Amino acid sequence: MKKILILFSILPFLGMAQEKRIKIIEPIISTNMKVTSFGCDYIDEDMYLVNKDFVVYENCNSRKVLHPDMKSFRFPKHNERGFFALDKNGVYFRGEKIKTDTTGFKIIGRNNNYENPEVLWKIKDAVYKNNKTISVSDVETFQVVECFNGYYFKDKNYVYYFDKMIENSDGSSVQKSCNEFTFDKNNAYLKGEIITYKNEKIIPVNDVFLKTSTFVLTRNNDNFTIHPNVDTKTLRGLSRSYSVDDNNAYYGTAVLPVKKENLKNVKVWDQVNRAYLSDGEKVYSRDNDLKNNFDAKTFGMLPHSDFCFDKNGVYEREWIEADKKVIYVKFPFKYNKPISEDNLFITDDSRYIVYENQAYDPWDKKLYENLTSEQINQAKENKLRLDKVGNSKIEVDETYDYLLYKSGNTIYWDGKKTIADAGTFGSVNGVFYKDAKNVYNYSRGVGLQVIDGLDKETLEPTFNGFLKDKNFLYHYHHKIIKSKNIELLGIFTGYRKGCSQDRSPGSNYYLFKNIEGYWLVQISDNVTIRNLGNKLPNQQEWIPNLKQNFEN
Repeated sequence: MKKILILFSILPFLGMAQEKRIKIIEPIISTNMKVTSFGCDYIDEDMYLVNKDFVVYENCNSRKVLHPDMKSFRFPKHNERGFFALDKNGVYFRGEKIKTDTTGFKIIGRNNNYENPEVLWKIKDAVYKNNKTISVSDVETFQVVECFNGYYFKDKNYVYYFDKMIENSDGSSVQKSCNEFTFDKNNAYLKGEIITYKNEKIIPVNDVFLKTSTFVLTRNNDNFTIHPNVDTKTLRGLSRSYSVDDNNAYYGTAVLPVKKENLKNVKVWDQVNRAYLSDGEKVYSRDNDLKNNFDAKTFGMLPHSDFCFDKNGVYEREWIEADKKVIYVKFPFKYNKPISEDNLFITDDSRYIVYENQAYDPWDKKLYENLTSEQINQAKENKLRLDKVGNSKIEVDETYDYLLYKSGNTIYWDGKKTIADAGTFGSVNGVFYKDAKNVYNYSRGVGLQVIDGLDKETLEPTFNGFLKDKNFLYHYHHKIIKSKNIELLGIFTGYRKGCSQDRSPGSNYYLFKNIEGYWLVQISDNVTIRNLGNKLPNQQEWIPNLKQNFEN
């Protein structure tokens, strides 16, 4: 009887994520460690090291000590390669201060030259390329045509090949493009130049066909191919890849076996990674006749997704490697009414597909039934978050990371209750969280792990990914040095892995200063520290390969 009682007594804990603990690791002490150079004098990317009273900017071969207005110093959103910083007095681009009003600051786009990057950005009354203004016709509407690292930009009046205005172009009608070819209502452009074919104006049809008054063409780089069997006068684009003339429907340049009398019924869907055409009798995937039971008249696709539907169900495409074929798998809704656009939608973030009062998560393969009208409205507003604990559906109030969330008065990981206190739980930085009782490290595969040895009351993020409390500076759960009066003066490139087979750990070196003097720190799979004394020694003693004087 005692065995049975003991078994029952542990059952309530089986659904709870078990407590896991991490102990702080002490640093390795060195008396002779030096920075070993691996190609850069400093760090192999652009960085601003923010201290209490000053900022250090570094890239591969330069370092500057900056004195911005610290109260207003900040980094903009979508900070391209870490090039930018702002304060109330101006913009910093790669460590260079540009005195300007920062109102309306926005990074617009960049080129694809990694070694010699050019970035377009703007404020309310000017557009810049790197640190110099450029001329545009309308600053307010200046924007990328499509891709952040594309070739074309536009404002309401003109098209620009990066920063060069194209005369006689029309910014209001330019078509989306991420490559060196685009067009507007006036012209077609290749590498920023107007192109023609046999002195005839080129009119793009879609991403495949072009045409003039005489010819239908496709383009391969600078070469054109004529397609004499396509009717120039009646050819029109239907999507990125589908087009139709009075005789045929096309996917790319391939002719689809659509009956001529069915051309008037053609509908296409061409989005994300899928392309379909229905002629009212059959459904084609790209240029393939699908051997399936889709109802061609009610076939459709859910927006911004690869999922399709007809009146009988909602489907996803799967490749069966063993059979070398594609199949369409029906989502496991409880189907009780024909599918239509009136009872089916996908959330804006593609998290849920909602049919009637059911929501399906295609990523975690979970079906939620019996949604309330409020939950359906939340889904339409892209605010619905659900999970399952056992067989029960719960609403997610706040998501912290993948699988980590709060519901009611409980913090869950992967559908299991954790020991964290929901009332005081919050993020410290990155994968670190704390509540009134503990500091935690979060791993998607393990969950929350209690870190012993940190002062939770004073723990805060500092510098570039480090943590500190009232006692020490930390890198993850590695103790480094005392945190009092801590300053980060420099970062230096350490070892970089040579290939995917290289099992050696990567590393960086850091120069810190605190109440005990200067410290050289190497961070790799462990932490090694060397005290350099109260006065920074000769460079040969700690960074012998630096080609310039280190500014303290």
